[in-house]
Amino acid sequence: MNKSGEHMTELRVLRYDPEVDKKPVYRSYMVPLAGSVLGGLKYVLEHHDSSLSFRYGCWGPGYERCGACAMLINGTPGFSCKVAMQPNGTTVEPHPKFEVIKDLTIDFDREQTGKRKQTKPSSRISIDSEKCVGCRDCVLLCPMNVMQMEKIERKGKAKVADPGSCCGFTCKLCVAYCPPGAIHMEALKVRGQK
Repeated sequence: MNKSGEHMTELRVLRYDPEVDKKPVYRSYMVPLAGSVLGGLKYVLEHHDSSLSFRYGCWGPGYERCGACAMLINGTPGFSCKVAMQPNGTTVEPHPKFEVIKDLTIDFDREQTGKRKQTKPSSRISIDSEKCVGCRDCVLLCPMNVMQMEKIERKGKAKVADPGSCCGFTCKLCVAYCPPGAIHMEALKVRGQK
């Protein structure tokens, strides 16, 4: 508990500036337990270290970039605005699909080359090819490029190309915006979740 009576918890952040650092290092910060991981990161920025770099887009007018706060949270891809801080501590790392600009800020235009860190998916995503009308909404909406189009019987159909990068139920943009309801998501049990 801090002086204000707030319950505090540890937030471990993988810090790395490719232009300065030889290798990434974890730094720990005490943040309020109440709230989201994004709230914890903002607390670090405001109270501990103003050099921490991360992205978010959902707190601005018009929801400019939903998905910008995607990262690994305790080893699972997710949106930091939708995942709660954990009483036993929370570890955050940049999403492994994309190149790191600095700390948790990733370059959505440059995918990692070579071997990527393995993630623990929180959901299984599937597409019913009979219902898919090939509209591409899921491909265009997904901030993690999980979906792509392929030709099936001379028609364009969406397919799950990178399920390990999916942010699952913290996102669900593809499920929400699929006009015919062809995309389905099923929760998987992730260690540490109830």
